[in-house]
Amino acid sequence: MPLPLLFALVVAQGQSTSPATRTVVQPITQSQTKPAAPPPEQPAKLVAAPAEQPFQSPFVVTEPNRLALTPKIDGKLDDEEWDPITRSADSQMFFNWEPGKLYIAGIVPVGHDLLASFDLHANGWLHGKDNLEVRVGNVQGKVSIVARVMDATDIAGPKWLDLPGFAMSCKAATSTDGKTVVYEASIGDIGLGLIPTEKGAKILMRMDAPASTETSAPAYLPRALTPVTLVMTRFGTLPKGLSFNPEGVGRSSIAGEIARLRMAFDGNNGLKLQKLEMHTEGPAKNDMIQLTAPFPKFDDKGRSYVDYISGLMEGSPEGYRILRGTLSTADNVNTVLECNYRVGPPVDFDLVRQNLPIAALDRSLKFGFYERSNSTKKVTGDVTIVAPEPLRILNGAQRNVSITTVRGQIREEFDLFFPPNISGTFPIKFVATVNGHRYEQIRFITVGGG
Repeated sequence: MPLPLLFALVVAQGQSTSPATRTVVQPITQSQTKPAAPPPEQPAKLVAAPAEQPFQSPFVVTEPNRLALTPKIDGKLDDEEWDPITRSADSQMFFNWEPGKLYIAGIVPVGHDLLASFDLHANGWLHGKDNLEVRVGNVQGKVSIVARVMDATDIAGPKWLDLPGFAMSCKAATSTDGKTVVYEASIGDIGLGLIPTEKGAKILMRMDAPASTETSAPAYLPRALTPVTLVMTRFGTLPKGLSFNPEGVGRSSIAGEIARLRMAFDGNNGLKLQKLEMHTEGPAKNDMIQLTAPFPKFDDKGRSYVDYISGLMEGSPEGYRILRGTLSTADNVNTVLECNYRVGPPVDFDLVRQNLPIAALDRSLKFGFYERSNSTKKVTGDVTIVAPEPLRILNGAQRNVSITTVRGQIREEFDLFFPPNISGTFPIKFVATVNGHRYEQIRFITVGGG
């Protein structure tokens, strides 16, 4: 954010006071009747100090490896719900992710917004068409959210593209205590494939807290961004000779069944590892078991593991969670190990992404989607696909769901009608009843945004 313009007062001197150039005054001689008049005093000059450019200060992150973690977007920051990313004298920022979604949160002074900048392909802010800005504000106690994409592919110069669909895919909440404002927001993909879905993806980002009265920055203005990596495993410094290779990371399970992860290691018994304590972080901490186990011996191939197995209560909240492990050595040195697992619905419905240009004539397009089971058992039920007007599903809107293999998947299709010259982002709703559990999932398609 621009700082107030500073002025430096510089007084021009008639004579230099530097010893190397100082004027030597000669004694008055007979030919001199009066001393020479001093040069007139020069008026003071005001010289403007250069103003700090917005988005140019370094964005320092506490931890570049960002774990998947699903927060509740309600304007409240619960314990271990968010992963802190940076802190300043008057603000604190948080950043989580999960496949296909980004999450931002901040505690900022009243009268300020939360602004996040993402270079989603990590190829430079003024490059490509993958630069996303999301601004969350508080207008008379109500949350507002604006998202736009910067397009730098035009030789004439970068420009902002207003994509209202991003705001449609976002969810935001706010609260205030009169001195500070809390913002929380989720940012979902709108069918363009910009939001990363794979662990290990790298993006560039920064978060700022501009004054609510500050206008939006022009597209040509560069931004100093910091690289982060989207991960599902994170750990501190390990004892020399030990490696951590967890199994089942990111796997989805459903409420009423069992979550299982294996904390697997490669090493040797000379490391003298003592014990491993494991528990789930965040609001679900009390829903899952806490386990402390003596560290088992390494086998002849240098492998050892401890299984974390916990039942998932019926009604357990869906989303990505963090399993935290604390490994202790004989020297009482602790190492923190973190990895992800997910609680999901019985079946996820995922659209196959298509690039959809605007067309002058009406048309019917075939869309593929996957039914992906999150259960270790057979799942059965039905799903109805709903499209908003003026779109219309021509066939395949209703179908049975039956997946017999453990966490299996099936590919299905439906035909969707588009009127001529239509553009924008449209939510496609999957209304499912599977194994007696009724729920909805929304996926987005965008016409003319690619």
